[in-house]
Amino acid sequence: MFDAVVVGAGPSGGMAARQLAAAGFRTAILDKKKVVGEPVQCAEGVSEFGLESNGLRPREEWIAQRVSGAKCVAPSGNWFYITRLPGYAIDRPAFDRWIVEGAVDDGADLRTSARVTGISRHDGGWRIEANGESMDARIVIGADGPASLIARQAGLVRRLEKIVAYEYRFRREDVPILDPDFFLLFVSQAYEGGYAWIFPKGEDVNVGAGGPIDGHAATVAFCRKFGIDIARRTQTIAGSIPYRYDLSALAMPGLAIVGDAGGITNPMNGAGIHPGLFSGRIAGECAVGALGNEDPNAMMAYDRILRASPFLDPLLSWMIDRVRTWSDGLMDSVTEELQGLDWRAVDARLSLRVALRKPWLALHARDFLRMIRTLELCDRYGW
Repeated sequence: MFDAVVVGAGPSGGMAARQLAAAGFRTAILDKKKVVGEPVQCAEGVSEFGLESNGLRPREEWIAQRVSGAKCVAPSGNWFYITRLPGYAIDRPAFDRWIVEGAVDDGADLRTSARVTGISRHDGGWRIEANGESMDARIVIGADGPASLIARQAGLVRRLEKIVAYEYRFRREDVPILDPDFFLLFVSQAYEGGYAWIFPKGEDVNVGAGGPIDGHAATVAFCRKFGIDIARRTQTIAGSIPYRYDLSALAMPGLAIVGDAGGITNPMNGAGIHPGLFSGRIAGECAVGALGNEDPNAMMAYDRILRASPFLDPLLSWMIDRVRTWSDGLMDSVTEELQGLDWRAVDARLSLRVALRKPWLALHARDFLRMIRTLELCDRYGW
């Protein structure tokens, strides 16, 4: 019998396990991978605020490079700053292991190559089947990725709509178009609301594309467009990203679904590390309270907190649906007015000037106003 079993050893599962182990509860972490964090399925960017707001300080062992923010690049090549808040390109496997090791240091039992095949209610708690054996727990936290067996077997899933991201890693000298201090996000109608990216990472660069598209074909086409020789890639990375998830709840008595497993991923850009850290931390805190008070119903607070958080603001999903209808001409026209500026430069004077020169943009006024609010959310909580 464990007090808690965390299924999945990514950032969200690791954060939940940290809270539980530090509070002295007997905690098991189960992960199907042989080595925590590998293979990588991530573009490996996270904001400084995303780390510090969850009680984490950057460590040299998993920081590949500090970045100064991110830029949005239109099909025309014009660009504007999405955010100028600092962040990091990280070594994701080392990062995941560091988080989980923090829980292990406090007494958590880590079991790798542990494939969970089922969960069921048992004696007021849960019975977890893994590798042909069973274990019992008072609390279960599902951090088992976009396909989440835990969420499905708990009967919480209504719909899981995922997108595919595909990425190549190159040596820095093999990527001719590069801003060494900023993440670059390339938008186009071709990505149907997704985007392509170039993320500097120390001596390496991550180049990829994702969205409701053929991620592999889009990445190949992007590399060819910018003269990046695919034959010089050093690694290929692919993975699924939650896009439109509909769960009846993110928690039930004695159980919580965190990170990608609950679709707690920014639909505007697919970023999942920051929301994963937050959701795992909150689930762990709720679990500590539930165990301490011997009240499994206390886990329901997790659902309320997450749904009220900026990470699940309905505006994000509404906005990405609108962006999917934007033409390259519209993106180019808007970015032309913001060339080299921060999106925060949009004010009444700039808006009036643009309206006089391009009155047809007034047809999209509602979208633009909501995009400003979306950028405010993403500036701080979007990566």
